[in-house]
Amino acid sequence: MIILIVLLFVLSMISFVLQIGMIKNFLIQLGFYVILALGLYFSYPYAIEQSYTTFKTATENQEIVSNLLVIQIVECIIGLLFCIFLIRDFYKERTLTIFRFFKLFPGIILVPSMFYLQSFVFLNVPGLDFQILAIIIAVLVPSLVLGTVKLMNCLIPEYDLRLELKFIIHILQLILSVVISIKLFALPVNSSLGELSYLPFLVFALLVLVMAGIGMYWHNRQMKKILKSITK
Repeated sequence: MIILIVLLFVLSMISFVLQIGMIKNFLIQLGFYVILALGLYFSYPYAIEQSYTTFKTATENQEIVSNLLVIQIVECIIGLLFCIFLIRDFYKERTLTIFRFFKLFPGIILVPSMFYLQSFVFLNVPGLDFQILAIIIAVLVPSLVLGTVKLMNCLIPEYDLRLELKFIIHILQLILSVVISIKLFALPVNSSLGELSYLPFLVFALLVLVMAGIGMYWHNRQMKKILKSITK
């Protein structure tokens, strides 16, 4: 169970990186990095109290995981609408202006994702003062996010393709939430990690390929329409 939830956290971080990259104003981006750094630093007293047992207990608690999944599903729906309207806006189609401001909503699931990442570092980097390590994390994580945003924008300079990738990420989050729900309520709570099936990961890999193919086909079709309209 914890592997699936960690995968959900990873997808949330990828979605956050893609969303930050869509903000053209660097000062707004900088504001996100500052808030992220401050949040990581001031949450470290709580992060150092966590352990692998704590995480395992939390992921086996049906109420906690259920609330997390409800929030994730709502976020996915909002994210999908956000992507659809921004794609329409990119192609100069009529859309609602309010959806442009969704770029400023990083997502609630990002909070436990970053908290888990911070706690994981504290558990696996011994020998350093907790406050010094907290400062390193608070500086390093936003720097890595900034570097990943720049790298992503270089690898995928097309704005609409990055939107399509974010759309796919939200689809994967939605499917993964359903898979976790089925596993949570269909199996005993105290099931071991050894019983985890690799079938969901194969399904995700297949979905990534299918959605990527659909996205590339749709993008090429739209580009052909644009080229035809320009040549006319």
